[in-house]
Amino acid sequence: MIHRWLASLALCLCFAALGPIEHLPLSLAGLLLVAALASMGLALVRGESPFRQHLTAWDEAALSLTVSLGLWLWFARAAPGAP
Repeated sequence: MIHRWLASLALCLCFAALGPIEHLPLSLAGLLLVAALASMGLALVRGESPFRQHLTAWDEAALSLTVSLGLWLWFARAAPGAP
């Protein structure tokens, strides 16, 4: 799960880097949100329980959502055009 999440993070970072540098954190947050939704879908398709003793796709989704929310909260005020 950790390797899959790191690969997902790297892919999101590569796509976020294609835009202007001042939009990178919020673009990365949005892409991580989409990655979290994809992980939730994967967990539902696999029929995984969120309360297992080992890491699952649910944990991957929770990690992506946490990082996405942290980036959004940290950089939303610093975004261009923000009051």
